[in-house]
Amino acid sequence: MLVDVALLTTLGLLSAWILTAAGRRFAPATDELVNRINHLLPQTQCAQCGYAGCRPYAEAMAKGDAINKCPPGGEATIQALAGLLGRDTLPPDPAFGVETPPSLAVIREDECIGCTLCVAACPVDAILGAQQQMHTVIASACTGCDLCREPCPVDCIDLVIQESPARPDHHQATAPCINCGDCASVCPKDLQPQLLFRYRENVEQARNLRLDDCIECQRCDQVCPSGIPLTAAFRVTKSTARALAHNRQAAKEAETRYLARESRQSERQARIVKRPGSQDREALLASLQGDL
Repeated sequence: MLVDVALLTTLGLLSAWILTAAGRRFAPATDELVNRINHLLPQTQCAQCGYAGCRPYAEAMAKGDAINKCPPGGEATIQALAGLLGRDTLPPDPAFGVETPPSLAVIREDECIGCTLCVAACPVDAILGAQQQMHTVIASACTGCDLCREPCPVDCIDLVIQESPARPDHHQATAPCINCGDCASVCPKDLQPQLLFRYRENVEQARNLRLDDCIECQRCDQVCPSGIPLTAAFRVTKSTARALAHNRQAAKEAETRYLARESRQSERQARIVKRPGSQDREALLASLQGDL
């Protein structure tokens, strides 16, 4: 009898584990899940994945689509998506393009004829210009999606690679960290510099260890028996954290502009459909798409 009970209990636990794992791997396409997936995407709205924007691709992934169709996100985004969705990490699918450095569209203004086709093509409203007037790109708003170049009839738009800020250079340690704790004993902010140094490449973990509280007093440098330039390492991590925060904010703003543009387009389409007249509505909508 006890053997039967134990066997049934074991089978029940095994079934629960299988169902939990399957539920994680094939999670329902809830709004919360879509939002979490969308948060990991770069928000370039470039449509290289085959969808109209980042959120539609997020919705598709929540329903089971592949996680390796985003060239701007690259391998880092694939790894993050795999961790969130409980899937295997895949190499980027070359059918959707290759990962490139962050870029910025630049209009050669003396060659621009003011046709506004690039304005209509930009998914985040990052181009200013009116008919027969010179256009310009708002650098802080451009996501480098490259959708503006193809419709330009005079080929006056360049995609320029944005140089990443140079990481501060610092000397190599004369010896590895021995976890002696001397640095922690002199830290005026009660930090654990040895742990901050260990997790210096993991920005989120470093911030959890109160990296932002470091005042760079250099007392840890003075007592380190291994001669590790701890303060310089922390400056690098802080710089990386600021860059990541800036990129996240820029992505959030790009998504906001994209959604606002999509909302305006939907409202205008609805007005066209309701407008009485003898013209073919489908032709009107097709024309509208061209205008936008």
